[in-house]
Amino acid sequence: MADLTRIAQIMAEAVNGPGRPSLPERLCAACVDALSVEAASITLMADTGHRAGVWASDGRARHLEERQFSLGEGPGVDAFRSRRPVAVADLLARAEVRWPVLVTDLASTAVDHQGLRSVYASPLHLGSSGIGVLSLYRATPGLPAAGEVADIQVAATSVTLAIVGSFMTPPGEVPVQPWLDDPPLNGVEVDQAVGMIMVQLRAPAEEALDRLRAHAFAHDREIDEVAHDVVERRLRFTEEDR
Repeated sequence: MADLTRIAQIMAEAVNGPGRPSLPERLCAACVDALSVEAASITLMADTGHRAGVWASDGRARHLEERQFSLGEGPGVDAFRSRRPVAVADLLARAEVRWPVLVTDLASTAVDHQGLRSVYASPLHLGSSGIGVLSLYRATPGLPAAGEVADIQVAATSVTLAIVGSFMTPPGEVPVQPWLDDPPLNGVEVDQAVGMIMVQLRAPAEEALDRLRAHAFAHDREIDEVAHDVVERRLRFTEEDR
């Protein structure tokens, strides 16, 4: 179990750091520094399924989060929906049956996550309102010990308060342009693409997002790339795609 005072200090330093890298990226780096993990990511989402962005300590964690959103399944997705932590001892274990599409996908593209094997996904929420997920990755299979879980909970609470607090402007002060205006992944374009597909297929938003995900998976692409093609009108969905 880590020193909780040390964890609090590291998280505070991340909050009070410079404007670049962005606050979520600094918080990811702080988690790697404070906890026994090799990589961390923060995914902000709304209950409607809108993803505001994904921030990570490195490209490996970012790739794993992108794949989960593109496929619509994974530990982070389940943690957000259930509001409960989800632990995975080995992402590549054949016995892992909770997310068969994700596991198969990762097994076929193992080089992309460069050996990250276990993950602990902790939901970020205030009361019943969810804002996202903190995912912590290790290079070795295994589950965190009870003391490590307690440390992760402290870190997740610190991340939640830091993110929510960044949107609060004290009375009399000029609002600061939020870091969310420039997320590393274009969640806005995904929303735009879903809206366009809804019109093209005359389908509800959930089905439109499923079609977008299915197209990305079938063509081995990230959902952001497919969404960009839809918004730029290089790709149109028809009734045959249903």
